Amino acid sequence: MNRTQVVTLRMPKELKKRLEQEAQHQGVSLNQLTNYLLNIQLTQLEMLSSLEKRLASKNLKDLKEKVHLLLDRVPDRDVPEWDRVD
Repeated sequence: MNRTQVVTLRMPKELKKRLEQEAQHQGVSLNQLTNYLLNIQLTQLEMLSSLEKRLASKNLKDLKEKVHLLLDRVPDRDVPEWDRVD
């Protein structure tokens, strides 16, 4: 069973050129790089959509209270000079 499908994708010439250059730099085919980048970006979008759906049913005030309760449990420690945000 063939698990792939051919798709024609229109894109600006400059984008195609950049993709080809990066694919060559990475030592992979244009198809492999494009599939990888689409997969990564789609996964990120799906994760954001999932989080948005979950958060839509939550009460913001309750969530803030839970965060504050968690932060209150973090022990106080001296912050090194190099890591201060002052």
